[in-house]
Amino acid sequence: MRNRIALIGECMIELSHLAPDRLAVAYAGDAFNVAAYLARTAAPGTADVQFVTLIGDDPYSTRMRESWAAHGVNADHTRAIPGGQAGLYLIRTDENGERTFHYYRSQSAARGLFGSAHPPEIDDAIADHDLVYLSGITLSILGSDARGRLLAVLDETRRRGGRVAFDTNYRPAGWPSPEAAAEAMSAVLTRTDIALPTFTDDQAVFGDRAPADTVSRLRRAGVTEMAVKRGPQGCVIADSVTNLKIPAVPHVQVIDTTAAGDAFNGAYLATRLTGAPQRQAAEAATALAAQVITHRGALLPPAQPTQAKSEASH
Repeated sequence: MRNRIALIGECMIELSHLAPDRLAVAYAGDAFNVAAYLARTAAPGTADVQFVTLIGDDPYSTRMRESWAAHGVNADHTRAIPGGQAGLYLIRTDENGERTFHYYRSQSAARGLFGSAHPPEIDDAIADHDLVYLSGITLSILGSDARGRLLAVLDETRRRGGRVAFDTNYRPAGWPSPEAAAEAMSAVLTRTDIALPTFTDDQAVFGDRAPADTVSRLRRAGVTEMAVKRGPQGCVIADSVTNLKIPAVPHVQVIDTTAAGDAFNGAYLATRLTGAPQRQAAEAATALAAQVITHRGALLPPAQPTQAKSEASH
């Protein structure tokens, strides 16, 4: 069975330091990173991975779209906006591999998602997928009217039998306040089947004191499957009844933690789409995240095989 997955968000120009005065250029963004890692770890022939966004018609947007294909990600529902341009961000990492982002995205074409420039037929195309994925960062670039239109798409997706996966992925710079983020995210969580948050994000937004609080809150929202990421402490997976802790891979030399959570999400969803149990999906996801943090930048090179690919195929 070939699963149809639509991932909604923004892809940007990524600049990361090779040295204090030298930068590497790539193309990434949280929802796109999930798309790339999902396509990478999915069993051959089992997934049609579509990235849904708006891009510009500038040379960087063109090159960006070409890079998607190299990662196995399709763009049937992405549109180019005349005169639009791609957003940009820079990554700085400290000696522990922790990263700081500097964004230049106020004029990004993707901010028009679900706005007047976004064709209405795209809404119908999204809702016809088996799984729709988005994140808190996706929400943060949308205005209130666009969020309302997005919520209607999620409702229609579920009405047609599709599922919704959501990672709260909180970046304070994208929101006027944690309370504003909580309101927007809560509206999506009531429409979410698979939640993939990071505990520290939900702690900052919702005031959760422990991962168990996150699980309980998600259950109250109606979420029936969740994997709460805890960085070097692994993750907690849960359904409507059970909880289980999955440890992180030990003794990993951290170079750059960028996109570790995105890699986890992509591998988790790819593995679950095969019908594998949650625990197997979480173990494959944890293994891929451990590999990604030994690499600088958000995405592993397209040709490089991954351990999670092997595990997901068994």
